[in-house]
Amino acid sequence: MKTGYLLGTGLLLAVSLSACGRGGGGGAPAPQAQANETVAVSVAVERIKTGTLTETASVTGELQSFNDTTVAAKVGGRIVEVRVREGDRVRKGDVIAVQDPTDLQLQLRQAESAVRAAEANLRQAEIAARTQPAQTDAQINTAKAALEAARARLHALQTGARPQERQQAEQAVAAARANFELAKANYQRAQQLYQQGAIPKQQLDSAKTAFEAAQAQLRQAEETLSLVREGPRREDIEAAEQAVRQAEEAYRQALLGKAQDELAQQRADAARAALQQARAQVALLKQQLADTVIRAPFDGVIASRFVEVGSMAGGGTPVARIVTVDRLYFEATLPEMLLRDVKPGMPVETRVDAFPNRVFLGRVEAIYPAVADQARNLHIRISLTNPADLPLKTGLFARGEIRLREYKNVPLTPKRALIEKGGVTRVFVVENGVAKQRALKVVATNTEFVYAMGVRPGESVVVRGQDLLSDGQPVRILEQ
Repeated sequence: MKTGYLLGTGLLLAVSLSACGRGGGGGAPAPQAQANETVAVSVAVERIKTGTLTETASVTGELQSFNDTTVAAKVGGRIVEVRVREGDRVRKGDVIAVQDPTDLQLQLRQAESAVRAAEANLRQAEIAARTQPAQTDAQINTAKAALEAARARLHALQTGARPQERQQAEQAVAAARANFELAKANYQRAQQLYQQGAIPKQQLDSAKTAFEAAQAQLRQAEETLSLVREGPRREDIEAAEQAVRQAEEAYRQALLGKAQDELAQQRADAARAALQQARAQVALLKQQLADTVIRAPFDGVIASRFVEVGSMAGGGTPVARIVTVDRLYFEATLPEMLLRDVKPGMPVETRVDAFPNRVFLGRVEAIYPAVADQARNLHIRISLTNPADLPLKTGLFARGEIRLREYKNVPLTPKRALIEKGGVTRVFVVENGVAKQRALKVVATNTEFVYAMGVRPGESVVVRGQDLLSDGQPVRILEQ
């Protein structure tokens, strides 16, 4: 059964039973009948049958694709290959077009070289950061020992030597000689590492400074021992005082070397960040290089192609339009009064003008949560699966019938028998050649019949000529 609802630009509802277009007298006696009540009025009748009445709502809309996307170039470049035409089916990941990758390939090689250089800089910085604290401590210890030795020498010169001081001077010489040998070995090892490129020049200079300081310390210790043995002179005392001042300054400078430890660590951190940045640039260029191959984002059909081989395509330039046609949908307008009747999941029989003899089964997928206009209509979305031969196309005008309710084994009264007046629905039932007026209580309706209380299956109702009847009017049946 077709619906009794025709819904607005997408949906129009006919809830009254005035479709018959009759403006009958509703039982008022016709003037001619009053003059001669024995005159029979010619009428056509139709017998009320038992059947099934399906109450539906009509919906209309334009078929649309769930996925309708214009694929665009992500990077700029000349198109060197186009692999699709309008109407081609593509799978997700299929190549649509290819851009010239030459410039990006050159940039990628440069970026990879920058990564290798950054890795080498990081290795050197990390070595310096690990060894710098030990060298700084060695320099501090060396400077501190030299200061103590200078002070001891000055003290020895000023106070004269005692047996215990002579012994201490000898021990100081032995300690200074041991420190000198260690500093010498460290310096020689640093020279080898620098020649191999394993340490920076700054680290070699630090080892050299430590070596020279140890050498000076040894000389001072030997001179102190000599003074202890020979006794001081005035000029020796003055020289020792000067040596103390120099040793104090050297110790202060050595303490300032602690700041170099932090700088070395900062240089290592900076080298590490530079390496990360270089690697990120490589990753970016690799992604851009991959983006020169433009691929389908989903399964679908090429609806439009916008580029040709040789054309330039910048970032964002449309390349092709892809739509899916396996599943389609259309939006329709639902009157507020039908909101309680229409539910998601309800079946919808859909037809298109291109295939008038085919019915495509869909369903109500969603009822939108807000009213669409001042009339408080709502929008609904109806989805349907395209058959295997894919006859449905986007843009086709679709008409759907939503099944609201179904009444089985009920009396079906033809709608053309109805008389509407004053909000009351009536029919004329013919009994023994006489038309008798009946008031009906309409339960449900569609475009052809109504299911109403007040008549029974098998009764004959007047479907033509009822405008001339009054209650109890004799009739002559011309057509049944």
